[in-house]
Amino acid sequence: RPTPQPAPATVLSLPQYTSYRTATMATADALLPFRQSRLSRHAYLSRTRSLLSVLEKGGDEATLLALPTIDRDDERRPTSTYILRPPSEKERSTLLDPLQCNCRLTDEKNVDIKIMYRVAGNGEGSSMAKWDVSSSLRAQVRNNRFGGRVVLGVLLDGPDALDDAAPSGLAHVAGVSENGLIRNSILEPGCSVHKNSEVCDTHAMKRAAIVGCGSVSCSGDEAAKAKEKFNFDLADGSMDVEVGPEAGGGRVANVKVESTLVDLCHELKMDSNGGTIAPLITFERGGEPMPAMNVLCPRSSLMHTPRTSHVHLMPRATIDSATSVASALLLPNSAIRSGCTVSHALLQWNATVTSQSDAHHVFLMERSEVGPHSFTANSIYGPDSHVSGGEVHCTVFGPNANSHHQSLLIGVLWPLGRGNVGYGSNVGSNHTGRIPDQETSVGEGTFWGLGSVIKFPVDLTSAPYSIIAAGVQLPPQRIALPFSLITDGPGGMNQITPGWLLHYSPYTVARSEAKFANRRKAVRHDFYTGWKILRAGVMDMMVDARDRLAYAGRQQSAGEAADSKKKAAVFKTDRAIPGLGANQLTEKGRQIGIMAYTDAIQRYALRGLLARLVKLTNNGQKILSLNQVLGDVGLLGIASSELRATDGTPSKPSVNWPVLPWNEASHVDAEALWKHHHSMLLKELPSILSNGGNNNSNTIISELLQKCIALEDDHAKRVYNSKSRDDARGANTVPGYEDVHIPAEKDSVVLAAKKEAHEVRNDVRSVEEALGVAGNIARSRL
Repeated sequence: RPTPQPAPATVLSLPQYTSYRTATMATADALLPFRQSRLSRHAYLSRTRSLLSVLEKGGDEATLLALPTIDRDDERRPTSTYILRPPSEKERSTLLDPLQCNCRLTDEKNVDIKIMYRVAGNGEGSSMAKWDVSSSLRAQVRNNRFGGRVVLGVLLDGPDALDDAAPSGLAHVAGVSENGLIRNSILEPGCSVHKNSEVCDTHAMKRAAIVGCGSVSCSGDEAAKAKEKFNFDLADGSMDVEVGPEAGGGRVANVKVESTLVDLCHELKMDSNGGTIAPLITFERGGEPMPAMNVLCPRSSLMHTPRTSHVHLMPRATIDSATSVASALLLPNSAIRSGCTVSHALLQWNATVTSQSDAHHVFLMERSEVGPHSFTANSIYGPDSHVSGGEVHCTVFGPNANSHHQSLLIGVLWPLGRGNVGYGSNVGSNHTGRIPDQETSVGEGTFWGLGSVIKFPVDLTSAPYSIIAAGVQLPPQRIALPFSLITDGPGGMNQITPGWLLHYSPYTVARSEAKFANRRKAVRHDFYTGWKILRAGVMDMMVDARDRLAYAGRQQSAGEAADSKKKAAVFKTDRAIPGLGANQLTEKGRQIGIMAYTDAIQRYALRGLLARLVKLTNNGQKILSLNQVLGDVGLLGIASSELRATDGTPSKPSVNWPVLPWNEASHVDAEALWKHHHSMLLKELPSILSNGGNNNSNTIISELLQKCIALEDDHAKRVYNSKSRDDARGANTVPGYEDVHIPAEKDSVVLAAKKEAHEVRNDVRSVEEALGVAGNIARSRL
């Protein structure tokens, strides 16, 4: 332990900041993690400014500086006091002695080094100000060249005793060694800075590591250029990203590193239809500007990267073996790795750019990933999204969207994501021969088949969960038929089957519902990303689509009555049926669509009714009469005017964004959801409810519940059939297929659908017993 030499010291009073771990904890809302993150970033930047002020002050006096504790694992006190002072003659000799620290100075007269170490306890600052720390310098500093102003931190045996465990690598060896040049930098006690060519304008906090890098720098000119060109502000954590038309066109979003998709869609006016219900994050632009320094927070690391400039790494953020990183802000546990070239990037928690990928002017939300071997520019990635092996430009790539193969996306606005891009898909024919100013808006859950070619402009926002089959070339059009399959058709025109996914492949929908729930790892965005597939907004789209298909049939029937020689209809383009796009539809396909949509709508309405009845009959309160229950669910004394008219003229689909799921009233409001179920019930089941005014209460409830059972059994059966067809085809085609594939009888999705049908049957039995309704529940065939 060095011998104390009492001496006076100048105490510098600096403003304290609030620890992000306790700030705003009284505000228990979904946006709290985002607010905490911003407070945390600004807290670390405040620390950098405080130390810079001491460095720029100069002078030969020792300074006592109280700073908030940044590593609570080592220290429970909210603040720690540090001493910053010039080295004594003995310490300076130790640094420059070839047999001791073997360090050099670029210029004897213009190099200003300050030693920094932590005070052991309260009231000991003055007595420790002139301790001789030469032994600590010998142990932690060697073979460096210093220039400009440098804060050189050292750990002391007393207040900063290290663990006895052997470090696992240089990144865990506290000290500064083997660096070609360290200039204008703050290296706090306990950081690890080893074997770098150049470290300039950098602040490394305790347990931060810079190891094996080339140039680590941050010039004021580079920061100013990023601000001018992209409005990139490292202190505010924001930048402008222009999506949509590759040639530009005004879709500019000012994103912040703490933004959500709710904020993004609001910024891009995608919530203009229905307004905004979900909470928006609002921050005041802020405070003091970012100092022209790289900032590495505790436990962050910068490793083996040839060139790094203008970066801010939050705790446990990593840049490892990248090629080049410029102007980047990484929130905790995010990473840039393995040969990547990145510039002007904002990465949220656990976001990753990896494996020889290029990413320029991008914003990655929580748990999103770019790589391996991807190229992306001017794009925004929603939570839990993943792109690998392809190109993505000027695109909003929504949550749970995936592109795992070589493909192309240009000018794609896909805010709700949840889809897949197959190998060889070219969703980027955005050039008219005059200028690349076209774009496409994509619906939730869209599947782009192998080798599909999409010619812009295209709008699929009102056709969620549709499949563009392999090899299809999709010309410019707008489609408004949900759950459709689009394939090559006769005569060179694509053929569409509305509701195909619901009718022939409900297994896909059931599996997707479970898949999205299980793969939703972005916990901070969970308050809005957990929407259901078959929800109120999608039901409204299906009602509208079904009505348009039914109206076209009535029009066709009227035409056939007038002309008995007229053949069965083939409907072509949206001139025949609004929302059909540039496709053709057979009469069989039209009937399939009507059937699929009607079954799905009625199943949704009846499941809502059943849930309401279960809640009413299991409330533990007094027993309600049947009429009381009917009154509560709005089925008592229904006027005929409340029932749906079937012969109206449907409205033409409007060119507008659909209501976003997090802005639907039913997204978080159970009562609003029931009101929607009830409205659907009145509109979809007039034949059953028409007896409501004839005191047939038993008949009303019984028939509704039996219909619910029938639809649920049918759904479970079709889920099984859609999987068993694949089993049969595979077994008849591929040798040994049955040995390596799970049969439908044991498939988890099939079993879950079967279980759900049995639960519905049990709930119906419980409700009928509670209400004394004479039900006649048929035995399940599942």
